[in-house]
Amino acid sequence: MDTYDHYGMNYLQNDNRGSQNDVSLYIENFSKKMPPNRYLPNESCRVCGFEKTTGRNFGVITCSTCKAFFRRNGRIGSSLPPCRFGGQCPINERTRRQCPSCRLVKCFAVGMQKDLIRTEEERAARLELVKVNRLQRYDKSNRKKPADSNETVCSNNKSTTQILSSNDWIQLKNIRSAYEHFCLYPILRSEEDREEYLNAQPIKCRLKEHSFVNALNARLLSLVAFFRATIPMFSTELNIYDQQWVVRTNLRYLFTFSSMDLMNISGNQLYFDENRACHNVHLYVYGPDLIKRERNLIQKLNDSIGCDTIISKIMQIILFLSPCLATNYLPTTSIYQPSLETILHIIHSQEQYTQVIWTYLIYRYGELDAHKLFMIIVGHVLQQQIYGVDVDKKLIGTQPFGNLIYSILTTFSMD
Repeated sequence: MDTYDHYGMNYLQNDNRGSQNDVSLYIENFSKKMPPNRYLPNESCRVCGFEKTTGRNFGVITCSTCKAFFRRNGRIGSSLPPCRFGGQCPINERTRRQCPSCRLVKCFAVGMQKDLIRTEEERAARLELVKVNRLQRYDKSNRKKPADSNETVCSNNKSTTQILSSNDWIQLKNIRSAYEHFCLYPILRSEEDREEYLNAQPIKCRLKEHSFVNALNARLLSLVAFFRATIPMFSTELNIYDQQWVVRTNLRYLFTFSSMDLMNISGNQLYFDENRACHNVHLYVYGPDLIKRERNLIQKLNDSIGCDTIISKIMQIILFLSPCLATNYLPTTSIYQPSLETILHIIHSQEQYTQVIWTYLIYRYGELDAHKLFMIIVGHVLQQQIYGVDVDKKLIGTQPFGNLIYSILTTFSMD
């Protein structure tokens, strides 16, 4: 392997020819912790040399793609395919995707530490800690209100502390856990994989339609998996045609809620960040005006309920169980309509979850503030429906790729 010297760290040639294909031996040889160095502005990635870095990741200054690569493979390096060229592959911005084993060797060589990679349990615990801290900050800000206001809220809360049953609390906890398991982590992994793939492409080739379609399918599948896990009626009492009807008429109108939840994790800006490789393809599909409107809708929603993440999760269930969120009558490939009995059954299930969130809002904020907050949420839903109509019109009018995206959204199959 080529001799490498960067910021005082030596990357030496491996002369052990008899074990060139043994990735685990490479890792053992090069996994020594390197002395810490300060992060300098405009410092390039120490693994691939890419100029745009995201700071210190797992102990070393790296770009986002090498960070994601090491997070996925740092603990399971021995399962990677062996190098086909005897461990001699140079790792730079252009070649970093060609040989994962040599790339992992270099990650360890420059000092990346696998002990800093969080497991799924540790990531969940970290996310839970962030939520607790956010709620504590919110509580402190509430205590700064005038005393008479506090007395009113406290009296309201005291009168309703027994409304939420133990079953309700269990249901809320299960909803939150299912959302993290089926939605947050899978969608984030999909976004990281797409960003890594696009960053490896020349700038002129980053308008990759299939990468957009893959990310969209990942989000749709994740949301459907969440609803199947949390709405028993959806999985057991609706036939496959009724299930697909609910998905195709409602799912795309829930994206602002899920995007808000994703953006609240570590300040993730998703495709709104102009420095991300996926930004251009979203700009190509939706146009700058719709992107700006979506970001404003998400920001307003976050200002209202971002500090209380359970509200977003329950509201997505309630909206998903609406008879039809679509307010436009644009042509679709499906003309299926469920029976009146099925629609009433869906509405009945929706009312149960509405009662849960209403009780929770009163318990959490008091009756007066619960009314105000619920009206704000309803107002956002109405704005989202208006925005959804404009998105549908834009997609249908953008040939041929926009029309393909609209077809995916309105004919999505759960099979």
